Amino acid sequence: MDFRKLEAFCKVYELKSFSKAGLELQLSQPTISAHVANLEEELGVPLFDRLGRTVLPTQAGEVLYRGAKQVFQQVGRINSEIGLLRDMVVGDLLLGGSTIPANYILPTLLKTFLGLYPSLRVHMTIGDTDSIIRQVGQGRLELGIVGSQPEQQGIAAYPLHRDELVLVAAPCVREGRPEPKNLRDLRAWPWILRERGSGTRRYMETLLKASGITIGDLAVSLWVESTEAAIQCVRAGLGLSVVSRLAAQPYLERGELVCLDILSQKLERSFYLIQRQGRELLPAASLFIEHVRNATQA
Repeated sequence: MDFRKLEAFCKVYELKSFSKAGLELQLSQPTISAHVANLEEELGVPLFDRLGRTVLPTQAGEVLYRGAKQVFQQVGRINSEIGLLRDMVVGDLLLGGSTIPANYILPTLLKTFLGLYPSLRVHMTIGDTDSIIRQVGQGRLELGIVGSQPEQQGIAAYPLHRDELVLVAAPCVREGRPEPKNLRDLRAWPWILRERGSGTRRYMETLLKASGITIGDLAVSLWVESTEAAIQCVRAGLGLSVVSRLAAQPYLERGELVCLDILSQKLERSFYLIQRQGRELLPAASLFIEHVRNATQA
């Protein structure tokens, strides 16, 4: 069985799209389709149901994907172990980050890490906290850094960087409005909130509960899928939002955002490095854990 065809199949499975798989592998869509068709002919079973633009794996496709991932992991382990015999750290690191770690923490960590191990390749997946935790639990990612402690069993979590959540607005939004004294005074103001699954959203709900209100009590004008989108919407004067100080600080310093200091308590959180308990890690993942811990303790 050809590894290139297996790789094409796995990408179609993961992305649920022949065209997206082609873009990721830098192959044409007809080539991806031919690889999958050859596998189906070789195995004598359909691997996907094509429902218009939707691609769903068949039962045989599910079986093949599980086996193929084990094969690729074993090949990666062999390459890594042989690399260690040559005093090299080689291979791929499958890493996930929720939006704040992916944009504001991981780039610096990866710069120094890849400076130490230039033969490594890092594949970074970005999603909300729940998505990254789920993919680590499923074994699709080796490690992740997320914005809240996982509640899912079987996930080990190590606290890393600390951050503060702040309530921000554009200067124009405050003009002509009474000075708010607490969150209850802001119920009629326009709000911009993160989607379900984000660590920031989870902390926001805790903050509101402490003030005796819920998200349903707010005049939410926009739901967004990233912190940067929330900040840009706030800058445009579309409403208030609770965001990471790490992300908001440059805008606060330039006066493009203002911080409303009315929160009843300073809302701090930790980011967590997560892995699936009991999973045997490749050398790249083990070295990255050591690197992250050393960097955050410095």
